[in-house]
Amino acid sequence: MNKEGQIDFSVLQGIIEGPVRLLGHSVMFGANYYSGGPIVLLRIDLGQYDEVFTNEIPGFYDRLKSILPSLYDHHCSVGKKGGFLKRVEEGTLLGHVTEHTAIELQTLAGMDVAYGKTRESLQKGIYNVIFRFFDEDAGIFAGISALNLVNSVLLEKTFDVAPVIKRLVEIREEKLLGPSTQAIVDEASSRKIPHLRLDRYNLVQLGTGKYQKRIRATITSDTGFLSVETADNKHLTNMMLMDAGLPVPDSIITSDLKDVLSYNQKSVCPITIKPLEGYRGEGVTNNLKGEDDIKKAFLWAKTFDEKIIAQPTIDGNIYRLLVINYSFCAASKLVPPQVTGDGKRTVKQLIDDLNSIQNRGIGDKCRLSQIKIDDITLHILESKGLDSESVLPENEILVLKTSGSMRHGSSAVDVTDEVHEFNKFLAERAARAIGLNVAGIDIIAPNLKDSIFENQGKIIEINAAPDFRMHINPSVGRKRNVSKHLVDMLFPDPEKCRIPVISITGTAGKTVTAHLITHCLGMLGYNTGLTSTQGLYIGQRLLMEGDMTYPEHVSLVLKDPDIDIAVLETGKEGILRRGLGYEFADFGIVLNIYDDHIGTDDIRYIEDLAYAKSVVAEQVYDSGYAVLSADYELVYEMRKGLYSSTAFFSRLGRTPQIIQALKKGHPAAFIENEGVVISHGPKEINLINLGEIPLTYGSKAGFGLESILSCALTLYLMGISAKDISQCLKSFTPGFSSLPGRMNIVQDGPRTFIIDYAHNKPGFEFLGEYLKSFSEYKIGVIDLPGDRPDEDTVQIGEIAAGIFDEIIFYEGYDLRGREKGVLTGLLSKGAVESGFPQDRISCLLDPRQAWERALNLERGKSITVIITGRPDITYRFLMSGLKTKDDKRGE
Repeated sequence: MNKEGQIDFSVLQGIIEGPVRLLGHSVMFGANYYSGGPIVLLRIDLGQYDEVFTNEIPGFYDRLKSILPSLYDHHCSVGKKGGFLKRVEEGTLLGHVTEHTAIELQTLAGMDVAYGKTRESLQKGIYNVIFRFFDEDAGIFAGISALNLVNSVLLEKTFDVAPVIKRLVEIREEKLLGPSTQAIVDEASSRKIPHLRLDRYNLVQLGTGKYQKRIRATITSDTGFLSVETADNKHLTNMMLMDAGLPVPDSIITSDLKDVLSYNQKSVCPITIKPLEGYRGEGVTNNLKGEDDIKKAFLWAKTFDEKIIAQPTIDGNIYRLLVINYSFCAASKLVPPQVTGDGKRTVKQLIDDLNSIQNRGIGDKCRLSQIKIDDITLHILESKGLDSESVLPENEILVLKTSGSMRHGSSAVDVTDEVHEFNKFLAERAARAIGLNVAGIDIIAPNLKDSIFENQGKIIEINAAPDFRMHINPSVGRKRNVSKHLVDMLFPDPEKCRIPVISITGTAGKTVTAHLITHCLGMLGYNTGLTSTQGLYIGQRLLMEGDMTYPEHVSLVLKDPDIDIAVLETGKEGILRRGLGYEFADFGIVLNIYDDHIGTDDIRYIEDLAYAKSVVAEQVYDSGYAVLSADYELVYEMRKGLYSSTAFFSRLGRTPQIIQALKKGHPAAFIENEGVVISHGPKEINLINLGEIPLTYGSKAGFGLESILSCALTLYLMGISAKDISQCLKSFTPGFSSLPGRMNIVQDGPRTFIIDYAHNKPGFEFLGEYLKSFSEYKIGVIDLPGDRPDEDTVQIGEIAAGIFDEIIFYEGYDLRGREKGVLTGLLSKGAVESGFPQDRISCLLDPRQAWERALNLERGKSITVIITGRPDITYRFLMSGLKTKDDKRGE
């Protein structure tokens, strides 16, 4: 891995130059346009093999099958093993082959993802290959390797799968959560408790907002630091357990060899030497009696800690008792790995055979870990006068490790049902004595069926981050869902594990709706977290400026430990390019669908756009609501197939769709008699007159109605009273501080300036409707993002020509790849072709020059509308310019 922690894909195989080319790759987290879960997307160009089927490529089927025979296990659409290979034999496209190959490479590395699809793009021969991943780097690496494999087959070159699988296993071990952490996350997910990974290791947040808890492996955010520190100190642990009346071995702590030799002389049995702080048997030597052996063991232990512990060697089996929330949960007998000599094979050969026979895997993600000849094993061998090439005599047993750690290859036998009640009590008392809410109590005893007070067993260690693997997946015996007990401890109240999430999408009005809802919730006493195109807000405070609607920004809100509720503006770009960034919302609001963005991001038709935005309606908890506009057929159709309840709103009144919804018992909000009405079952509330809501600008502006209705309906569904909803709507005064860039009005004598972010056809049409009621001379100062299709940009020029008396087209801060001058040219073309006088059009490339010209235009009583993608900069420039003019007038 490189210093940024990203996989260096060139370390194994670069991209093979072949007929199928990789154009790029991306990762999507959470639900997205293609899938309900995280995916890797490879964008590939099939070139000469576009629409060429595999049965038309000589030898393709046989070569693919010989390189990756395990593809036989893929069912594909045939529905049974061998199905995919049958498709290859009969003929399928190479994108489909790449998809299945990427999935299989991950599966062979122990990451069974089992989902993928391939979709055409808007460009001929270019396809999007989509498949799931457990780890994003592993997924990308598997995808690139799959493409290499396909190219190798086409070029009739050899391809060695083994190094690919080896590297994927390495990535798996480096990047995937450990088995204990993963088991806890799985248990939390089964209860619909969200989780967020906080680092590259095992630090995970369970729950969201103010209800969150954190775990690192099996240490929790409620676990005391002093308790963990105490458990790490073996001698201190022994003293505290002894004070609690628990059976522990007599021991001394020292840094002087003389003390150990003296202790040995007084001991009636062999002794054990180990470092004061150590893990998994590191530095431990058992059954010591001779002075030379003690000296060697002492020096080895000192390499791990300056201070060492000497204590009697205790005979018996190693047991681990798991205590969670100070209650006994499970117990395992841990069996260190061992080999038996046959007089022929070396120690290394015996270990290799054992690893092979028992199907042990690399790392800790498998049922049994591989046994490595590490320092511990070498020390054991040396103490017996052996090395790894020594031939072990027939029937001689060699124990390879000094502890029962499963990471070092030990096996586990579940003995939960055999534990004597008094031993359970002792384990619970030991955890309380140290103060650990999650503890692994290690005991050496002949058995646990009898009280260890009777069979001379001893507690030898307390573990502060006990491994769950021995319990959730033992080598022998019943599996124990110990993660359940930990999640129960962290979230005793199932209702208090996550904050409500309100997700808002649509073509127009998302930002207004998000800020309106946030304002209302703030008035009601909630501390909100808001992500919008304006920035990231906690409460009313703007913490980060810019477009914060992508998954990484969503997670910033959900990680905040202070917020009560999250309000998320969810745009098309996030859904299509990176996914939602959350698992489920409590309210999924879909405002509208217009034919905006058609022709970008492989959106061919308006139906594709609706399908993308329907993700917000679909990813709602079954206890929540999809809040849908009934005024747009494509939005109204989203009601079908949802798992959650649905509610509807309409700015057109009591339409047939609203009437049908009410008949079926769905809540609805609509405009009637110039007021907002909420209807649900027998209850009908005349909430508020439109003229009382500042966002309607004196009932002149219709563009805020969808925001008002969806906000009022969502608050009603949250259980907020009609009186409070009404007061909240009355108190929201749109302005730069409350709604930056959305109809911000600045008065300068007879001149009115309006700063707005109309950036698509619906936005300009709503603006035109609002300005119709004014007789003043109208000046448009217009910028547009560069990612609109040419025809859309031209149309906006035409719409602007129908609104304004004079126009300044300019280019702002969001060209999005366009060459300078192209946008102003297209906008001007649209205006001129619609009959607008050329001499009343100006085209400027510098935004400040455009704003300055607008300030200097003296047209008497007038309205100047500045359309800008950076309202913050525009507002400051405008206010500064007006102040300067006032100062000059004063002179």
